[in-house]
Amino acid sequence: MNITIVAFDLWGFNRKIVDELLKQNHTVNFLDLNAIKYTYKSKMHRVGNFLNKVFLGKNIKKDYRNRTLIKMINDLPKQDHVLIVNPILFRKDILALLRSKTNKFIAYNYDSLARMPLPENHNTLFDAIFSFDIYDVKANNELSLLTNYIYLDKHLNTAPKNKAFMILSKSYEREVILSKIADIFDGKNLNYEFIVANPATKKVNKKIHLTEHHIKLDIVEEKMKDAEILVDLVRENQTGLSFRIFEAMALHKKIITNNHTIKQFDFYNENNILVIDNDNISIPDTFLNTTYQPLPEELYNKYTLKNWISTAFNFQTV
Repeated sequence: MNITIVAFDLWGFNRKIVDELLKQNHTVNFLDLNAIKYTYKSKMHRVGNFLNKVFLGKNIKKDYRNRTLIKMINDLPKQDHVLIVNPILFRKDILALLRSKTNKFIAYNYDSLARMPLPENHNTLFDAIFSFDIYDVKANNELSLLTNYIYLDKHLNTAPKNKAFMILSKSYEREVILSKIADIFDGKNLNYEFIVANPATKKVNKKIHLTEHHIKLDIVEEKMKDAEILVDLVRENQTGLSFRIFEAMALHKKIITNNHTIKQFDFYNENNILVIDNDNISIPDTFLNTTYQPLPEELYNKYTLKNWISTAFNFQTV
């Protein structure tokens, strides 16, 4: 089948969908807005764009990205399926153009509707709408639940260097929570690697690594493998399950999370998953000192990327 994936793929998760579809011998086009780079002609050109954004509401870089994306869409032949991730990130004319290129236009919201609402005409625009947020799905009968997915191969590190690993991007509330977890680990003399990219505050545990640089997914994967426990901290009002949960399944890692929604899922196991209260964090030694209990194979397969593709595109994987 001819399939097009459209996304702003900052971390590289959507590329995993593309790679799996290619393995299944589909013809795939990946239109990644994040990969469309604009080069300033000079420093003054960059300054001029900044002034245009501030005073005129114009953004040369964003306009270039959109023009390039429109050209890429116009060059597409008719597609069997088009999947767009977080459609609110794209202009209405771009969505309409994608609609004209396929008989099956699918939307996937990888965020809550509070943060990423659907386009106003979503009911007529899309043939299917999926969301990773269980409460948004319960409140909106036009949405179907589709969690994130296991994209990693199974891997077991029997001698990890660190007790725990966490990486997050700018979020004051989560940085404060992570700092409290670091303090607890310090009190127990446990090694950990916690990273905050583009931090909102520097008033955190001094062992937390602060960086202004984007860290690529393959590097994050290696750091996760070298820890016994992965920490997952969600933003306020987020109930959807992050990729960290599914990475933990593949890597046989325990999870410490503040996402209480996880208790509603069939894979929840209190031996593997510790749900914490933001205001009163407790990490018992009994959780830290017991080993991970692998999921039954049938349950594990339910959350794989292959099954995600089968659900999203409504066809059997091969």
